[in-house]
Amino acid sequence: MERKGLRVILVLAACLAAGEGVGNTPAWGREAIFYTAIRPANWDIYLFERPEKPPRRLTTHPALDYNAVFSPDGRWVVFCSERRGNPDLFVLDLVNPGPPRPLTESPAMEDAPSISPDGKTIAFVSSREGNADIFVMPFRPEGPPAEKEAVNITRHRGGDFNPAFSPDGRFIAFSSDRDQYHASEIYVMKADGSAPTRLTQAPGWDGSPAWSGDGKRIFFYSQRQGGLHLYSMNPDGADQQPVFPRFNFPETLSPASATAGRIGFSSRDNGVWQIFSALPNGADQQLESDRARHYWAPAFHPATGRMVCHGPGDGQEAPLILEDGARLEGTGVPGPFLVDNTARVTLPDRDMELRAVRTAFPSLDPSSGLLVGADHFKSIVTSKPDGTELRQVFQPPGPRQSTWGPAWSPDGRWIAASVGPTFAGVGGRVDIWKFRSDGRDAVNLTGGSGGSNGFPYFSPDGRWIVFRSDRDGNMEIYRMNLDGTNPVRLTRHEGVDTMPAFAPASDRIAFVSRREGDFEIYTLALGADGTPGELLRITNSPGHDMHPKFSPDGKWIVFASERGGLNDEEPLIPVFNPQPYGEIFALRLSDGLTVRLTHNKWEDGVPSWAILP
Repeated sequence: MERKGLRVILVLAACLAAGEGVGNTPAWGREAIFYTAIRPANWDIYLFERPEKPPRRLTTHPALDYNAVFSPDGRWVVFCSERRGNPDLFVLDLVNPGPPRPLTESPAMEDAPSISPDGKTIAFVSSREGNADIFVMPFRPEGPPAEKEAVNITRHRGGDFNPAFSPDGRFIAFSSDRDQYHASEIYVMKADGSAPTRLTQAPGWDGSPAWSGDGKRIFFYSQRQGGLHLYSMNPDGADQQPVFPRFNFPETLSPASATAGRIGFSSRDNGVWQIFSALPNGADQQLESDRARHYWAPAFHPATGRMVCHGPGDGQEAPLILEDGARLEGTGVPGPFLVDNTARVTLPDRDMELRAVRTAFPSLDPSSGLLVGADHFKSIVTSKPDGTELRQVFQPPGPRQSTWGPAWSPDGRWIAASVGPTFAGVGGRVDIWKFRSDGRDAVNLTGGSGGSNGFPYFSPDGRWIVFRSDRDGNMEIYRMNLDGTNPVRLTRHEGVDTMPAFAPASDRIAFVSRREGDFEIYTLALGADGTPGELLRITNSPGHDMHPKFSPDGKWIVFASERGGLNDEEPLIPVFNPQPYGEIFALRLSDGLTVRLTHNKWEDGVPSWAILP
């Protein structure tokens, strides 16, 4: 899709999410989209007055707060927060303490603030025009709001990240993946966005540029030697040199100009991320944070020596607990079952909720009001939508087996799920098991077929289960009776076909296919006897479109997509890799209108659309 067209769709999405559409609640009740959110929980902003002394915690909200910076006069701290459901910029007054105030309130992502040396302008990253670009707007922490004055100064279809003003305010250094996928280089441009110049050219990620206090060097981290190492260079890209010996700080991120010409950075020390500083030549290394928790992304006020950064707050390590007190693994990401970012969105014909959860493949049964999901692919669990009454209902029968992709029968009495390796290719062994909603009467429906059988989905009329299988040598879509008998092949193409889902009327399925290059979404009509009919391709965009599900009335499809690109540098998110194809979109089948529903740097995936009880 052309960038201009995508921008129109995203602008429309922003208007709709802000309540400027013609939404309404359908006659059958409230709707919600549940999806898996792979993200950390409850980061807070910390202020260090002196090195190695206990910090003052500036934020206490259960959502994520991160990437804090000082204003040049030291009075204000600007940071990114997801407390409204998506990342926005907030400001705190250190002179007259009070609650944080929003600087941006869009449905898009705003992140990575940098304030000009004269304190008049703030640069930041936003996804409001389709992908991660760098914007500037007036910095007015006491109002009036400046968000409508924001100007996109990069306007590139690649992702542009982490702007940093030069000490004289004339230039902005930034990183960008515009030259290669899943990697970035360092650029510098004039403060108005003109004359962007590439400074680095190395494999992997070169990221997070930071100017020295005198403006004579730019510091950045690089993967060019393997690992994550701190480098510096001249502002024209010349004389690129490592700051430390290769094995001194093998994992180093987020350089920042500190006091007395020093450079601060994050580094993992004995498994814990801490903040250190050193002279520009790597000498005189010292610890700036305490060792009470992980800390990332330091920012210093050169005149006072104060430092802000972010780290885990209360509840980051909260486990998922069953009714009987047993502990579950969750998605492997610590935090409560329900992510603290439930949001309301308005589409042209309805209002609904977005509910992010920390379990894989969430799906709601409207008859019982229970959510089913896969707990770290080790078992199938059910719960109420808020995560209470969490119960383990099925475990794979064999050791070291995974289970995933659960789906409800239309009457809520049965669950079908895949058992086997999660990314099994052709020739791998995956079977489809069916069991009652309490786990009883488990039966292998595909035990005699061999091959990789996965992604089961019940037809709403209760006649069939549709699934993907390679039993004929290639991944195709099949249907079978509810007891596993009479499997019938529905697609025939040498490309991979997978992830099928029925429409509410059971008259068609949506599925994902790689038959034309990357993964796109198709629909296939089914006759009354289940025979395949018209095939339609409904998405056509760069990047994968995955995991389609119909709306309850069959007018929309919700899916996960990487069409928005990455929104940050991958190495900056330790443990939590950002969005392999990680935002949620909705597509109206009548005209192809596509609305982006989530904006962040995390992986959002495997959505399902349900009527709330």
